[in-house]
Amino acid sequence: MRRRHLLGLGALGLLGGWALRPTDRGRAHDAYFAELNRQLQRDGEGVPTLLLDLDRLDANADLLAARLAGRLQLRLVAKSLASTGLLEYLAKRLNTQRFMVFHQPQLNHLARSFPQADLLLGKPMPVAAALNFYRQLPHHLDFAPDRQVTWLIDSEQRLLQYAELAKALGRPLRIALEIDIGLERGGFATPEILTQAMQQLRQLPALQLQGFMGYDAHVAHSPPWQGQSEAFDRANARYRLLIASAQAFTEPWPTEPLLNGGGSLTYLLHSQQQSPLNEVAVGSALLKPAEFDTALLEDHQPALWIASPVLKALGSALPYMQTLQPLIAAWNPNRQHAYYLYGGRWPARPVSPAGLDYDELYGRSANQERLIGSAATQLTSQDWVFLRPALSEGLLDDFGEIRLLRRGQLVGRWSTIGNA
Repeated sequence: MRRRHLLGLGALGLLGGWALRPTDRGRAHDAYFAELNRQLQRDGEGVPTLLLDLDRLDANADLLAARLAGRLQLRLVAKSLASTGLLEYLAKRLNTQRFMVFHQPQLNHLARSFPQADLLLGKPMPVAAALNFYRQLPHHLDFAPDRQVTWLIDSEQRLLQYAELAKALGRPLRIALEIDIGLERGGFATPEILTQAMQQLRQLPALQLQGFMGYDAHVAHSPPWQGQSEAFDRANARYRLLIASAQAFTEPWPTEPLLNGGGSLTYLLHSQQQSPLNEVAVGSALLKPAEFDTALLEDHQPALWIASPVLKALGSALPYMQTLQPLIAAWNPNRQHAYYLYGGRWPARPVSPAGLDYDELYGRSANQERLIGSAATQLTSQDWVFLRPALSEGLLDDFGEIRLLRRGQLVGRWSTIGNA
């Protein structure tokens, strides 16, 4: 009796443990991705493809415009929207020719592609990169950098370097001062340091001050001991303090200064509350990659996907552990199959079919990325897998072009700036 009792308890323990095994998360493509899968099977080119849903892009752009409601000017961030076609489309829909640029070759490209553009550097450039911009700028362009480009200055040292550049070029340079409003990433942080720069500018007439740029991404990531609202107020208070310090200099401070800031993560706060800004820079909110899944962007929709062909659909045995595969798959149905993609190591997570994941036991690959999943995904080597990028920065250049969707149908393509 005692032995049977112990055996019974052991069996119950095993059953209880078995009941704790992972559930099957696998699902076939939903209707949206199933249609894309069929189209790519029919019209795809057999290589990893970047897809942009124009309907979702439109919804995000219209939401942004409604929230700004003309109270703040909009500057499109080119590094997150690195496609001439995409920038043209959004510039028209959002009625702006203002762009923020972070890369010198991209600056030259935008000067050629958008002759009416107002270009603001989003980071301070080495003076050699600024010189290279002028060297590479064709003389016949209907573009006037003296009126249409604003360089970013973050220190007195860079201020003097750009003054020397203006002297060497024999032309004035427009500049904005980068101010540190809490991000701790450089720039003029105190009224005392800013005052020294303003005094320097009085002696440097070739540098034409346009205003400030103050980035507040830290507000969206405020720690538990400081709420987001308090962090936002503190950043704005410092911005206003530095404005007041600059206004003491009737020259070189402009009568209508540029007061740029915000970003995708905080533009909504600036649109809803009293803000020192007159312009916000936004890019990623229009595509909403996964790192922008925040409460402030809850109403924006993901619009960008990576699609990759499945090269191989196999059992998910691991090297040196082949004999254990039946037990592993029985314990965890999400390890029943392995799917190898064309390419990989993108900053992205698989989203369709549901239940796919990277195989941490096997490792990542930029050549044949291995995903694991259950039989319920119904994937074969004729199918495509869809991933959601974490970021769009750098990703568009990696792919060279974007294929466009309208009402779920492939309708065209745009080149990216890196390959335009």
